[in-house]
Amino acid sequence: MSVSSMPRHRTVVDVMTAHVHVATPTTPFKVLVRLLQDNRISAVPIVDQHGMPVGVVSESDLLLKERLAELADEDRPRHLWRGRHEHAKARGVIAAELMTSPAITIGFDATLAEAARLMQERNVRRLIVVDARGRIAGIATRSDLLQIFLRTDEDLRNELAGRIIPAVMPGESDTVRVSVESNIVTVAGEVNRRSDVEIVGRLARDVDGVVDVVNNLTYRWDDVERHAAVT
Repeated sequence: MSVSSMPRHRTVVDVMTAHVHVATPTTPFKVLVRLLQDNRISAVPIVDQHGMPVGVVSESDLLLKERLAELADEDRPRHLWRGRHEHAKARGVIAAELMTSPAITIGFDATLAEAARLMQERNVRRLIVVDARGRIAGIATRSDLLQIFLRTDEDLRNELAGRIIPAVMPGESDTVRVSVESNIVTVAGEVNRRSDVEIVGRLARDVDGVVDVVNNLTYRWDDVERHAAVT
């Protein structure tokens, strides 16, 4: 099977927002609030003079200002790192003092699976996307990554039945029936080898946007069991 016939994995650049509002480390508190409010965003990346992301200021960072008196209370366990850190942010007046740093970034050519894994591991709602030189190229949110599951059933069926399966089994593709409903793929029919059944199922699951695969394929020859017996 040629590389061109393999499922194409969408990358972060396919779903990210390329037009990003940014601020600099010296941007004042009020300007940051205005940026979020006017553009209806929940966070703004902070970049240096070279366009390299150095941090992010989110609504939660700014809301600490409302708790300044509470966080300054001497009865609060200020010896804890989190308490000291939040109090310092609450007193901040420019982005450099308010931002969460370092910025959590991902390359523009990373797959959506890689981006989703990083978001979960770091427990963040957004990733700053950078180009090959490390400069900001966009921003990807959780909702951006979920867009892949909005692919139509027809689109998924065309990719499987029209490109992938014929490449795997050029002489048997007509014996495989593919149906898709709500992004759940069902493959049925009879193929020559058991290994083909497993390959088709694995490749179908690997297609971006597929929620699940029901593999109803049957086979005429169990090449897997025969290979195990020989070895």
